[in-house]
Amino acid sequence: MARRFSFGLLALLMTAVPCPAQDAEEPEEPDFFFLTGGPFTQKKHSPQVIWANQWFRQRRAGVRSRAYLGAGRAEWGFTDRLEADFEFGALALRDRDAGVTTLSANGADDLLFGVRYRFLSESSAPFTLTMGPQVIAPTASRARGLGTGRAGYAWDAAAAKDWGGPVFLAASLNVSWTPDVPALPNGSGPRFDVSTIEWGAALGWRALERPGSNEAHHDLHVLFELGGARADDIEDGDRGRATEVLFSPGLRYGFLSRRGSLTEIGIAFPVGLTRAAPDWGVLLQFQFELPPVF
Repeated sequence: MARRFSFGLLALLMTAVPCPAQDAEEPEEPDFFFLTGGPFTQKKHSPQVIWANQWFRQRRAGVRSRAYLGAGRAEWGFTDRLEADFEFGALALRDRDAGVTTLSANGADDLLFGVRYRFLSESSAPFTLTMGPQVIAPTASRARGLGTGRAGYAWDAAAAKDWGGPVFLAASLNVSWTPDVPALPNGSGPRFDVSTIEWGAALGWRALERPGSNEAHHDLHVLFELGGARADDIEDGDRGRATEVLFSPGLRYGFLSRRGSLTEIGIAFPVGLTRAAPDWGVLLQFQFELPPVF
């Protein structure tokens, strides 16, 4: 699936949240998703850190495949509308055929640097829209089958509609392009341009919103997401293409302290809907955000 837990696939996977300075009448900005990128940028001088553990299982023609992605993301608000993003992570892959390991690889994932700007906000527009460019640094090992070994470029876009009631919607699209990728890991053979289109859509329900003691706040969100990727791949010296689609129900709990720091934890259980997608998986995600630090 996506790296940008969007990450990815990533998606997955982006960041403003409510803070005590908001008026009670203002709609909350829910920005915790598993497959979908969120459009809510960080508040000015507010940092957030996200870590997602993703486990996937697949069985095809007697081959059992396992994949693990540990995906991290850090965000910083330059202004309330302009945000800087940094993604990092680790990958582990294993294939077994008739009890024999045919593939075992692990290592660092590629790095991603990006900026996003909130062009539209629901305070003055029908929906929220955020977009921005990204650069992918090739730190994953091509020799181990974990990356392309080439620098890539991407454009990220996300939108949301939140009525301030129990239901909210979000959608995201990420298009990436990696030029001049050699067919073979040693750099020989023909060269290809490799592209990936990642997308996600989420329907959220605020199942619980409960004030705690000392101005703290507890909330529980139920999420139903549909996400996927159409990705080029180079195998056996040639370029191929696969399409993954996943349906993922999930649950997220958040605690907002009286000092304005937000801690969130969530779990989701994606199920593959296409042949190229994993059969099933488990996603465990943590997010921590501080109020403006200065």
